Amino acid sequence: MSRVLGIFDLVFMRIAQASLMVMMLSISADALGRYLFNQPLQGSFEFTSLYLMVIVTFLGMPAAYARGGLVRLDVLTAHLARIPWHLSERINTVLGAAVFGFIAWHAGLEAFEKFASRDTTFGVIQFPVYWSYVWVPVGCGVMALRLAYEVVFPTGSSQSHEEVPE
Repeated sequence: MSRVLGIFDLVFMRIAQASLMVMMLSISADALGRYLFNQPLQGSFEFTSLYLMVIVTFLGMPAAYARGGLVRLDVLTAHLARIPWHLSERINTVLGAAVFGFIAWHAGLEAFEKFASRDTTFGVIQFPVYWSYVWVPVGCGVMALRLAYEVVFPTGSSQSHEEVPE
């Protein structure tokens, strides 16, 4: 299971990185076109906000968590580390898995509805909005799986990198 999650993390992170690159190029081309040639790149804002930002956020999240790259609050870490079997960390991880699973489920239902109705944006370029709804349940689903796996097989990624005094 760890290998499968690692493959998903790698693939999703590469997609997120490519999306970030496309976002940078798109915004730069829009700014250059707007200020140098008085011709902005049509649909750049919509494409960035509807697709690229969502992809970067939700597909990059599981890999960032696995590498310990997310922001953590460790105010009570020294006190909670005294609880046997890392029970407080496991309870937090179970709660996180439940929340991300809930989000993935409901976002997945919403994505199915959007696909069924083939929603598009208004404007000059009508983007198919339903594709932007795919990334939230996919990213949250993998995050929920990663957290559920970590409850059973703690990897230490949720722990602080500093030594906890005894």
